[in-house]
Amino acid sequence: MNPALRLIVVLGCWMGTPGTPGEAASPADTQITCLSIRVNRGTEPFDLFALDCSSLPDRINGELFPVWGADPYTHGALLTLTDLAWFEEVRGNLLLEIPLQDDDRNGVPDFFEVRRAVLWQGSGIYQLQGFGSGSVEARWTRAAGDATGTCVLNLKINPFQSLAVFTHRFELLEYRGRLSYANGPREIEGYVELHGAGRPGARWTGPVRLHRTPEAPAVELILLPGAWTNEWDQPLPYPTNHLVRDVRTATNYAGYFDFEDGEPATPEPDYLTWIWTVADPNDTDGDGIPDLSEDPEALPGPVRLWIRKQGDAWELAVESARLGLCQVFEATNLENPFWQPVLTVPLTNASQTILRIRPGASPRFWRVRVD
Repeated sequence: MNPALRLIVVLGCWMGTPGTPGEAASPADTQITCLSIRVNRGTEPFDLFALDCSSLPDRINGELFPVWGADPYTHGALLTLTDLAWFEEVRGNLLLEIPLQDDDRNGVPDFFEVRRAVLWQGSGIYQLQGFGSGSVEARWTRAAGDATGTCVLNLKINPFQSLAVFTHRFELLEYRGRLSYANGPREIEGYVELHGAGRPGARWTGPVRLHRTPEAPAVELILLPGAWTNEWDQPLPYPTNHLVRDVRTATNYAGYFDFEDGEPATPEPDYLTWIWTVADPNDTDGDGIPDLSEDPEALPGPVRLWIRKQGDAWELAVESARLGLCQVFEATNLENPFWQPVLTVPLTNASQTILRIRPGASPRFWRVRVD
C-alpha cells in the first residue's frame, strides 16, 4: 500500500469522536470552598487583651462559622477575651455580615474565592460578659491569589467610643483539582484529587459515587456518603450531598457540601459547611448537557472512519450511531495542516460510503465531523 494511504487510515481512525460511552474524555475541574473563615488570635495596640473566635464552647479553633436566619448577619463565633496581664478570660459571642454575592455565577461567593481580592467593610454585633453588648465595625483586606488576609474588628461601646480594636489574620480554606469519572447507567464512579490553595502539601483525595435524581436526572446529582483523606491520611467523612447543574451554563455544577468533620486536626467536629463546584468540559453529543449528567446508554457511540480499495479507487466510509450531517475536511500535510472543507454528506445509515478517492501524485489526508 502507498505510504500516504497508510497515513490516511491511521488519521481517519484517530480523528473519529473519542472515548468510550460513560468514560470522561478529560477530567472535570473541581473546587471545594469552606464557608467558615479561620480567624487567628487578634491583638490590640496596647497588648493588654487578646480576642479569639471559635465554634466550640470549650476550645478555641479560630472558626467564624456560617449562620442562617440571622439577617443581615451571615457568620458568627463564640468569643474569648483574654486579659494578658492576669490571664483572665471572658466569654461572649459575635455576629458579622459577610458579603455573599457571586458576580461570576460559579456558585461560590466572591469573598471566599482565593483568586479574588477582598476589600470590604461590614457591620456586626457582639456581647461580652461583664462588658455588655454593642456594635462591630469589621474591615477585611486580602490580595488576589493570597489565601490569608487581615481583619480589623472594632468593638464599639457606643457610636463614639470603642471597647477595643483587634487586628486578626484570617485564612480562607479552598481546595482545587480534578474529578475523573466514569458514567455508568445507574451510578457515576469517580475520584477527586484536590490541593489546598496557598498551603503547599495540603491535599485531599478520595472516591466519589453519584446518582442522577429520578425527578431531574440532567440537573441534579446525589453524592452518596463516603470519605476522602488528607495529606496525613486522616479521614474526612461526609454524608449524602447534592450537586446541581447551573442550566445557564454548559459546564457548571454547584452545591452545599457538609462534612462530618472538615478539620480532623481538632478534637471535635468543626468547619462543617463547604461549597463544592464542578466544571465538566465533556459533552459527547453536543446537546449542552455535560456528560456527567448524561445516561451513557443514551449517548451516541464513537464515530469511526475507515478506508477500503474498490477497483482502481479507494472508498472513504464512516460508521456512526449518530445520523446527521457529515463534513469531510482535506489537508495536504500533517506538519502544518490546513483542513479545507470539501464535502458535506447527510448520513442516513450507520455505515455509509462518503467519498471515492483516486490515487494522486501527492499525499492527501482526510478527517470527518458528524453533527
